[in-house]
Amino acid sequence: MELVLEMKMISKRFPGVQALTDVNLKLYAGEIHSIIGQNGAGKSTLMKILSGNYRHDEGTIFMHGQEVVINNTAEAAKLGIGIVYQELSLLNNLTVAENIFLGREVVNGIRINNKKMRELAHQYLLELGIENIDVDQKVEVFPLAKKQLIEIAKVISAKPQIMILDEPTAALTNEDTERLFNILRKLKEQGIALVFISHRLGEIKKYCDCGSIMMNGRVTANVRMQDVTEIEIIEHMLGDSFNSFHRAEKHSIKHIEPVVKLSDLYIKDQLNHVSCEIYPGEITGFTGLLGAGQDVLWRVVYGAMQAQSGDIFINGKRVKIDHPTKAVKLGIGLLTENRKEEGLFEQLSVVDNISIPSLNEFKMAKLLPYLNIKKILRESKELTDSLFVKMRNIHTKVKFLSGGNQQKVIVSRWLMHNMDILVFLEPTRGVDVGAKTEIYKILENLAKSGKTIVIVSTDTTEILELSDRIFVMKDGKITHELNERPDEETLLCMIQGKGDVA
Repeated sequence: MELVLEMKMISKRFPGVQALTDVNLKLYAGEIHSIIGQNGAGKSTLMKILSGNYRHDEGTIFMHGQEVVINNTAEAAKLGIGIVYQELSLLNNLTVAENIFLGREVVNGIRINNKKMRELAHQYLLELGIENIDVDQKVEVFPLAKKQLIEIAKVISAKPQIMILDEPTAALTNEDTERLFNILRKLKEQGIALVFISHRLGEIKKYCDCGSIMMNGRVTANVRMQDVTEIEIIEHMLGDSFNSFHRAEKHSIKHIEPVVKLSDLYIKDQLNHVSCEIYPGEITGFTGLLGAGQDVLWRVVYGAMQAQSGDIFINGKRVKIDHPTKAVKLGIGLLTENRKEEGLFEQLSVVDNISIPSLNEFKMAKLLPYLNIKKILRESKELTDSLFVKMRNIHTKVKFLSGGNQQKVIVSRWLMHNMDILVFLEPTRGVDVGAKTEIYKILENLAKSGKTIVIVSTDTTEILELSDRIFVMKDGKITHELNERPDEETLLCMIQGKGDVA
């Protein structure tokens, strides 16, 4: 196989943090090479150096045996290095064709040749086996899975030798993931070197050829996927033996009144007369395919969306929740799957992110606009210590934390506000296996303390590991309520609408 790229002894330091130390990496044509590690292991830093977002402090980069210097993203693109980010770079107000050629528009003299761009965009999509995307449509009309394909077509249009994919399947269903990897196989056949970053070890084992495992900014192992097990990969990531999470026993809800009761909630084309009851001290799971309605249901309960009809009861009392502030007053906290867009103030510190909803509770006096800063700092520190948030200190900007630690900050926010009902949308999306286990333990302990915990997830393994009861949704309605945990195959059949109600 042809060696396309070699990174030798790459090191990178940020203020107070040694992000990478003497990292070596080799990429070969026609291989899918996975970069594996916990959040904060150095994966993203290494890829940002390769794609021109960062400059390395020490080390050398070679392409086809020739030393290269990558000062910025434009130079990386000229060298044939493309990257598909987890947060897509598409502009929703432009068409598919305009997005694919953004910054590289085809011109005819001094005018943009829109016809040629449409033809080429259609051709690139066809080469990837994608026939059902109209290149004249604005990107905003497409679901996430198709946007992901458009992003890949955009990178492919620049004729890369190396393509980096950062968490491309984090928000995709199993079916969409399989479709994506069919495309990646075609790219392999074209001799492109593919770099795949994911926390889903099952996908890595199934689809990747080889991998570099990282921990604390160093490569701890280089492996061929056929030669290692998932457990061995995890142990290289953690530097220790690994015990997976298992809930000890199912919680009993006999003779307990429901904390949340939903009755006949309806939104045209989104919720189809949904009714259910949620109990304290248990973890209730909602699952289904993307767009099945499970996330919409709980955004309605949180006041972020409005039902056209139906009722919500909290502790037996009918309530009208038309804004998230009302939900918070009722003791409902929601942890969104889109941490960066909807959950965090990235430029603010950890303590600011935790305390923002609770500031009224820290006033020195009711009529005076002065806050008890010492008390805010003390309680924030106690919460982050109890949840083992890894950070330099409580004043660290939250953008510098790993995904798992950012999630813990949001949990801390609602615990400080003493929420009784906590709703987690995709609680471990983009979180590594070590942080995932920690978050699962946090959820279990919250349920044991009497909190009402709802998890909404398309990850069937997660739903089965955590849930005391499971609701399956399809086409906006609940199709199954499961008081006993089924096997994963049975649950997948229910999600896809196969089989009878249990």
